[in-house]
Amino acid sequence: MEKYTVGSAVRQMSVHMANLYYYITKEMVAAFGIEASREALEKAMVAFGRARGAAIAEKVKAAGEALTIENLDKYYDIPIAEGWDLHRTYAEGRKDNTTDSCTFADVWIDKDWREVGHIYCLVDIAIREGYSQGLPEGERVVFNPGKNIIKGDNCCTSVTVYE
Repeated sequence: MEKYTVGSAVRQMSVHMANLYYYITKEMVAAFGIEASREALEKAMVAFGRARGAAIAEKVKAAGEALTIENLDKYYDIPIAEGWDLHRTYAEGRKDNTTDSCTFADVWIDKDWREVGHIYCLVDIAIREGYSQGLPEGERVVFNPGKNIIKGDNCCTSVTVYE
């Protein structure tokens, strides 16, 4: 039996998740067309992300810690840093992130599923929205995407800030 490290297990599960998303969305597009499927998928990804973000916020609060950008990462719901090639810097109320490779993008590019695969990326914005629900009125954590591998860039970049 093969022994997995946390990183290799995260990568392997990411391949399975990307394939699951591909096969479900492929059937949706075949049955309902791209536009109707896009609308439903966007709603689903936003709901999924908001639920994840809210759950992360609850873990942070249960630990007696503040809902900060750093704690969003510290209490994240998957060990993403162990399975993805990412580089983070935190300074003055912001996080800059560069991800050198994306297992999801690799799967969807290989299957020529870039357009529908990219819809999944809405989850990153929505996680911050769900996480922000626990912040005082008028405060929020915002994810600003930059480069994206599935769109043809050599990496994914983002900036997360307070607004």
